Amino acid sequence: MTRRILLYLLASCLVLSACSGDTADTTTTTSTTLPPTTTVPPTTTTTLPELEVADAPLGLVELVRAFYDYAAGVSTAAPVAAAQVVEAITPGDWDVPLSGTAFLGFFKEDKVAVVEVEDDFFLAVNDGRGWRIIGGEWPSLEIPAIVGKGPRHVAVVGSDARPGEDVESTRADSIHFVALDGEGSGAVVGLPRDSYVAVPGFGRRKITTSLSLGGPEVMMEAFNDLTGLPLEGYVLTGFSGFEELLGSVLGGVTVEVPFAINDRWAHVNLSAGIQDLDGAEALGFARARKTVPGGDFTRSEHQGVILLGAAAMVKQMGMTALPALMEHAEPHLTTDLSAEELFTFSVMAMSADLDSIPNVVAPGSPGSAGGASVVFLANSADDLWADLADGRLEP
Repeated sequence: MTRRILLYLLASCLVLSACSGDTADTTTTTSTTLPPTTTVPPTTTTTLPELEVADAPLGLVELVRAFYDYAAGVSTAAPVAAAQVVEAITPGDWDVPLSGTAFLGFFKEDKVAVVEVEDDFFLAVNDGRGWRIIGGEWPSLEIPAIVGKGPRHVAVVGSDARPGEDVESTRADSIHFVALDGEGSGAVVGLPRDSYVAVPGFGRRKITTSLSLGGPEVMMEAFNDLTGLPLEGYVLTGFSGFEELLGSVLGGVTVEVPFAINDRWAHVNLSAGIQDLDGAEALGFARARKTVPGGDFTRSEHQGVILLGAAAMVKQMGMTALPALMEHAEPHLTTDLSAEELFTFSVMAMSADLDSIPNVVAPGSPGSAGGASVVFLANSADDLWADLADGRLEP
């Protein structure tokens, strides 16, 4: 064992003795500092490097310290972390980094954090049972990025709810399945809202009515029955929530408008080309149907463009912005995903090659049923769902 590790062990014992019984997690800026100690031989003294994590609660600092203690071979106690993280650590004589900053947020009353320690970063959550590392990347230890395992599938739904209306009891106006394979690829697949399908407990209906008839539970049952995909859950918002998410939370979204759109029903007038859209313009682009070729199919494709554009904006902001974004987004959406599930899904999306992710719409044709205009999905839609099961679409 190197002299450095012996020093590190002595100092860690002193810190543990001084802090015995103190495991409280605070929300104030905290850092742990290793005290001066004596080296071997006794006539030589030195001060061990500090581990400082600015803006981090004590419990989070202790978790980061435990991670590096284990990696450096100072401690045999594995840090509180996902199995995939612990398995990636090879204890040894590493020159571990010692200075960083924490970026914190709340979601569903749980805490989420990204901690940067020089070139390393940690993803951590605290669901009330203490901090736990769920992913990250540690170049100092030669550990590549760990952002969870794929495939993953989430339904992203825009409710027809106007301001003041309940997003969970109106129609599902926009429906997309976002898939990630965990290896840098994925897909966005739109489902026309007028798709005529079986809605559990209500017979064959437009898929848009599944939400208004039975809330998110029936909606998800209809999605699962139709696609057979292992959907983890849903993210749901309404008109005003969509505007706020794209506008005040993200600060707008950059997309390529394929052709000029002037739609008085959607309240939007856009030129063709690359456009920086505010929340209202993004909503109009996502809603325009009556004045665009392809109607509902084109509209669904445009909604996928918005989703990928939003993901690109988040990726541009960087990993450290994610905890605050989640906190600011929460009032504008409803989801059955936990903070950890949404956090890791978002990180996996940010780690993907967004330019290569296809944006497609389930194939079908317009028709009529019971006097109403509907979309009959093509038989090839079943092949699409089967292809999407692994989190991506084959070229």
